[in-house]
Amino acid sequence: MPDTDEAPRPATSGSRIWMFVALALTFLVRLWFIVEMRGKPFSTMGPQYVDSYFYHQWALDIIRGNFWGHEVFFLRPLYPYLLAGVYAVFGTHMLPVQLLQAVLTTASCFLLYLVTCRLFDRRAGIFAAFGFALTGILVFYSGAYLHVEVTVFLSLLFLWLILVAGNRTWLWILSGVCFGLLVICRPEMLAVLPFILFRLWRGTLASRFSPLASRRGLVALTVAALAVVAVVPVRNYIVARDPVLFTAHSGINFYIGNNPSADGTWQPPAEFGKGVGFSHETLKRLSTTIDGRDVKASAASAYWTRQALRFMTHQPLAYLRLLGRKLLLFLSNYEVPNDYYPETAFAISLPLKLAFVNYGLVLALGFVGMFFAWPRRREAAPAYLFVLGNLFSALLFCVLSRLRAPVIPFLLMFAGYGLGELIDAFRQRKNARVGAGLAVLTLVYFISVIVPVQRKSYSAQAWTQSGNIYLEQHSYVPAVDAFRRALAALPSYNYSRYCLVLGLAGAGRTADAEAEFLKIERATAGATERNTILRLAAARIAIASSVGVGDPYREQARRLADAWVAVSDGHFPVAESLYRASLARDSTDSETSYLLGLVYVRMDSLAPAREWLARSVSLDPGYDAARAALKAVDSRLHR
Repeated sequence: MPDTDEAPRPATSGSRIWMFVALALTFLVRLWFIVEMRGKPFSTMGPQYVDSYFYHQWALDIIRGNFWGHEVFFLRPLYPYLLAGVYAVFGTHMLPVQLLQAVLTTASCFLLYLVTCRLFDRRAGIFAAFGFALTGILVFYSGAYLHVEVTVFLSLLFLWLILVAGNRTWLWILSGVCFGLLVICRPEMLAVLPFILFRLWRGTLASRFSPLASRRGLVALTVAALAVVAVVPVRNYIVARDPVLFTAHSGINFYIGNNPSADGTWQPPAEFGKGVGFSHETLKRLSTTIDGRDVKASAASAYWTRQALRFMTHQPLAYLRLLGRKLLLFLSNYEVPNDYYPETAFAISLPLKLAFVNYGLVLALGFVGMFFAWPRRREAAPAYLFVLGNLFSALLFCVLSRLRAPVIPFLLMFAGYGLGELIDAFRQRKNARVGAGLAVLTLVYFISVIVPVQRKSYSAQAWTQSGNIYLEQHSYVPAVDAFRRALAALPSYNYSRYCLVLGLAGAGRTADAEAEFLKIERATAGATERNTILRLAAARIAIASSVGVGDPYREQARRLADAWVAVSDGHFPVAESLYRASLARDSTDSETSYLLGLVYVRMDSLAPAREWLARSVSLDPGYDAARAALKAVDSRLHR
């Protein structure tokens, strides 16, 4: 490989035009999608969107003056600080954030073009840019409140910087800063740094258009990257006197991805507790406790890390099966959801339908490109390294659509090159080369579509989430439709049927609500959640109609319904009396104890509020809302 500082040949007018078309397409498709989603659940911010809602609340906390915070970082901090900056300038609205992400994505497309041109050629760069513009899942994440677009941008910017840095130390420093920010977004990528430095040292990471990296440049990159990364543990120690390297939930996440019941996706293990109530509050509690004892976040994180390592070493065959499952999920064409469910947006969005390129197609063409590029693997080393880095991240933790998305641009580099090589081979009648390329393409795509995934379960969760957002907006007709779609996918999903009862009762369709209530009653026979689900469903029906729903729930339902009405009307003493009467009938009901505690909070009677909230927590230690309310009351009592 020649050691030159030669840049790619100047772009022709034709290639410039195609590049600008790809950039315009990238931005306009995303703008269309964002505008089309206005008023839809996708563009609504609320607790349904778990991590996104956490980032949103964190950003609000920052602009209200709590810049440094008071605890160890729980989630990765870069994105909420970026959100806070946007909020400070444009107000706390989703649209400016989404538009900024669309611009950032367009910049990423341009960087993808530049990098691909340097690693391969200009034709591959144009193909990659158009693939980026029309990859549906990347369009989807451009409007989501997640750090996907930031991660993609930082990855491509870092790669471009090291390819053009040459002997300019300031560019090596800038590349180190960029990589440090990338690690703050995706801490697992820190594992890629030694391989990058090794390749640079050997002179094989820089493309044939860049010089060998100087020792000074490597030192500058490394020092800058580690200095940026060090900001997080230093801040954690200063604020909380706890030297947590990245975030408090790192060890827990590692255990969630590597335990005897893990399936390769993000599923809380049995000992964490499951169900509708599982939330960030549960994880935050686990991040500072061991066997019920309060400890520092670093100690809890180390504990869960040891538990994961114990599983890996003591059950090696089970762990190998889990690794195989993760690998298949990484190759799967299905986008395993988390926070946002792509299915509900793809069903109603025309731009997402027009963005026809899916992960399976990118992966298959990418493998073709890797196959053809292997003889020049020294020059293509950066793309290989980042593909492997993202695969390593998935195998280390778990496979989710939003965590896998950052690998797509690097697969597109290979896909662009592979497509170009296939076209050339076809034109030159190199039948063996065409046949080999098509065989790889067909095999990889076939594997990607046959990987078994719990599609029905995810569909039910997706449409239930959408329906619940409509319920929060009091849009009962689309809510009912969403819940029915959820039950069509998975009829046994009792939580969705309960939500359907809420939607039907809210729409005044009490007869239909009672029919669904009876289905829940039959389906939950013998289930542990039976009493709670039936009582809540009955109460909602009772609110919507003066007609009772049958023993033994009629009296209790009416009492709870009247109590909720009294609270909404501000008649707190009436609500207090009704809740106490309900508890006299069933003193083990943690939810009613919680609601009574909230009534006392509204009455500013903190001592009885604490008593009933504490009782709720003792009855149900996993009741996060009650635990959070108790913590808030304790804080007020000790002022």
